[in-house]
Amino acid sequence: MKRLVAPAIALCALGLVAARAEAQAAPASDTAVVAQARYEDDADDMLGLLARGGLLFDYDSPYQYGGVAMQNVHYAQDGWSDDIVGIVGMYRNQQRTTLTGLRAEGGLAVVGGEVRPIGDVTWSLRPRESTGVELIAAGDVVATRAAIERSISYGYAAASVEQQFGPRWTATGLVGWQPFTDGNSRTQFRARLIYALMPEQGVSAQARWRQYSSSEQDVERAYFNPEHYRNWDVGLTWRRRVHGWTVAGLAGLG
Repeated sequence: MKRLVAPAIALCALGLVAARAEAQAAPASDTAVVAQARYEDDADDMLGLLARGGLLFDYDSPYQYGGVAMQNVHYAQDGWSDDIVGIVGMYRNQQRTTLTGLRAEGGLAVVGGEVRPIGDVTWSLRPRESTGVELIAAGDVVATRAAIERSISYGYAAASVEQQFGPRWTATGLVGWQPFTDGNSRTQFRARLIYALMPEQGVSAQARWRQYSSSEQDVERAYFNPEHYRNWDVGLTWRRRVHGWTVAGLAGLG
């Protein structure tokens, strides 16, 4: 796990669906191309560059499709580098306005000569207009040099609840469990309180609390692993759609 993710540049690809404007106007059940690139640089100078390309089948909209993609993640640090190749299947069936439904990616990647499952699955529902529930399952590589060389990956299972209080206040809570392939595991808790400062401009203020406890103290320095971790922070967020693209930013302290 990375200690600190520095500001990253991400180009997220369902916007590059086979000439984006044409894909939006295309008839239902079309086939489209997906391309994605993401760059990360953390406080330990660990660089990560993801490149993904594939096809979406039965593409009705950015919220309804199925598909498959190949990907490569190139990691580099202080003259060392490694490439992790994987294949993922993709499925999404969500309502445009509420995002209720299923969004899923799942596949396999080769890490240090071992095959590991990777993916990210979220099932969202709204039992009431002001209440949202999410069930989450995920898995990925632990992105440090030592962990990659030892083929360490992790899984993740969590449940979260979102509750709105009037037009401006929203509170969320999450409980999760994160097992690692080296025998370690973490129990996680998160909470967030959000106030919509300028809803029309997409500007909100938020306070976040996160903590976890690790079952194993000694992971041979493969990744950041305190026995107990707790974090508080406050800040401003901005999220807005501009000509079909989603632009987001975060500034805070904690």
